[in-house]
Amino acid sequence: MHEPPEKATLPAVVEQGYAAWMWLDGRVASMPVSARRQLGHRMIDAVLDALVAATQAAYLPRGPARLRELHAASRSLAVLRILLRGCRERRYLSIDQHEHAMKLVDDWGRQLGGWIRHDAGVQHGR
Repeated sequence: MHEPPEKATLPAVVEQGYAAWMWLDGRVASMPVSARRQLGHRMIDAVLDALVAATQAAYLPRGPARLRELHAASRSLAVLRILLRGCRERRYLSIDQHEHAMKLVDDWGRQLGGWIRHDAGVQHGR
């Protein structure tokens, strides 16, 4: 008998970003229309920008191009954190939802930061 092919796996940092996007997309869909059009779209743009940059970095060889993508992902997460804070203050997210979102984003950011430090150290011969 033939066994089914194994599911392709993505790097953990990309999976973490995917999970953040999926969770956030569900929250944005439940926002009031006016907030969804402005703040929600900006949040989805930020999480997708970070996800795309992390995915591109995952498939680049070590070097300046990969570090640029990793830094781009990190910058997008910084923007996302600010937007999430605004959502909480405007009460589009509950305290629990905000805490969950920040945990997802912070975990993802730590993974990106570790990767940046590793690649930067490799480039400088450390």
